[in-house]
Amino acid sequence: GCMLNGKLYPFGLIERTEDCHRCTCKQTEMECCSLFTIPVSYDEKKCKVVLNKKRCDYDVVQKDDPSKECFVYSRV
Repeated sequence: GCMLNGKLYPFGLIERTEDCHRCTCKQTEMECCSLFTIPVSYDEKKCKVVLNKKRCDYDVVQKDDPSKECFVYSRV
């Protein structure tokens, strides 16, 4: 298998790791890609980015009231 962040995964396709990646575990290497997009354009003074591991996506919320979402202009 393959080790990723201290956890052993079996050879083959891993649909979703604990930290929201899809990976392929081979005998010689492990290739992974993220299942989320990263917010790059939002009000950084008023808002912060938090990884939502249940949805495998980033939430952009107000710093002073995390229950309120912020508008995101673009993601990558």
